[in-house]
Amino acid sequence: MNMIHILVTAITGIGIFFLVTGIFYECLCVISRTVARVPTKPRNFMLIMITGIFVAHILAITIYALAYWILVKYAGVTALAGNIQDSFLVYHYFSATTYTSLGVGDIFPVGGLRILTAIEALNGLILITWSAAFTYFGVQRMWNSHGNAKFMHYDYKKENN
Repeated sequence: MNMIHILVTAITGIGIFFLVTGIFYECLCVISRTVARVPTKPRNFMLIMITGIFVAHILAITIYALAYWILVKYAGVTALAGNIQDSFLVYHYFSATTYTSLGVGDIFPVGGLRILTAIEALNGLILITWSAAFTYFGVQRMWNSHGNAKFMHYDYKKENN
């Protein structure tokens, strides 16, 4: 492995990690402000939240796919291996399977791209978990504001008396 490629890939990966995390944070802020300002029914509230989160994840996956593609095409880093055709969609597919930790295995990284793949998998785990927590607290707030808090807080003491 070329040490310069490894170094370039590692620095790129760390930079993209912080870039994607920052963009994801801003997306969650926009979603939060939108659902707070717009009086809406619970179904629309959920639709806005889930659609926004989905778009934020697709954006993160696309940024990583661009990084893979640019590193291979312009920085001379070793390309992906496996059952691939040389197109951006292949890099996008690979990025999606890495980000979600699905790891199908039909396409795999070699050389310096393994570092970026590891960083993306960790970033995907963090952001998917973050979006689950965000959704949980958003739904909890929605239920509390709509008088459905009884559903969330079952009284076990009443049952035992």
